[in-house]
Amino acid sequence: MKITHILLATFILFITSCKKDDDETQNPLDALPPATQIGAQTFGCLVNGEIFLPKKFGQNSLNAFYQNMNGLYTLSISSESGEINTESQFIVIGGISVPAVEEQTYNLTSDKIGNFTGLFTDNGLNDSAQPTSDLKPGKLIITNHDTENFIISGNFEFTILDKNNKEIKVTNGRFDVKYTN
Repeated sequence: MKITHILLATFILFITSCKKDDDETQNPLDALPPATQIGAQTFGCLVNGEIFLPKKFGQNSLNAFYQNMNGLYTLSISSESGEINTESQFIVIGGISVPAVEEQTYNLTSDKIGNFTGLFTDNGLNDSAQPTSDLKPGKLIITNHDTENFIISGNFEFTILDKNNKEIKVTNGRFDVKYTN
């Protein structure tokens, strides 16, 4: 009888300790902001599986710009991650002299005029990253573009190489921002 109680207690202890470990494992996607379309001033993604969120304060924490110049547009959505007074990471998505941005999917390719491109840099690394390329384009999906209220929302993902040809994967990106023009 005592052996049965000891085995039962050991089994219960084992089960509860396993459950506790499972509860402490957080899915990084749960830390990202929800995918909204209301101008909530949100931005987030995963960089090589690690959470990237804008700084809470600072000039480069989250910026969006969209402007018409003679029928061609410039779009820039940028964010800086990290705590104040620490090494920062930057992500920039946009294009110079591109057609009017609509609710559709765009390829993030080379950083030439007329293309949409993505860029990730890490101030903590000596080998800063390269922009997206024509050989391995990323995606920018505009899910909402409200030109009356200056709101743009969407999703993005891309893979780039650092100067040592090591891949940096930016995935599950989402943003919902008010832009200036």
